[in-house]
Amino acid sequence: MKIEARQMFQSNGLIDDLVLYANSEDYLRLADIVGIAISSNKPMFMMSESEISIEIIFDETKEELFTALQNKANDYFSMDDWNGRNILRVYGSGDILANFQQFLVKLSGRGPGYSYISEYSEDYSYSRYSPEWRLHVESC
Repeated sequence: MKIEARQMFQSNGLIDDLVLYANSEDYLRLADIVGIAISSNKPMFMMSESEISIEIIFDETKEELFTALQNKANDYFSMDDWNGRNILRVYGSGDILANFQQFLVKLSGRGPGYSYISEYSEDYSYSRYSPEWRLHVESC
């Protein structure tokens, strides 16, 4: 899996735009890691082929899926700190993460092409403060 972080200018400011490139097996592996985070109630980490990794965080207070590109400490005292964000954190309650897990499983079965995280938000809650994701499913 490769993750590309881009920044887009919108009327309300600069926003993150994330692109994930992976094959079906990678999305199934990410879905498994989401499941482990739910059952263990501990943050789970997944490395990628890029500088950005994914951390799944079980948080019962999150009533919607929330994602953010952050640095390890989530502190930004300089532009270098901001530009050095390299962890895509995914937060949600058990039910929310289970819904995200099922979204990833369905995505893995679609074959080559791409989808947007907004498809997840058609059926489930996705924070409007979270970045857009484009999820490419590549051929094996």
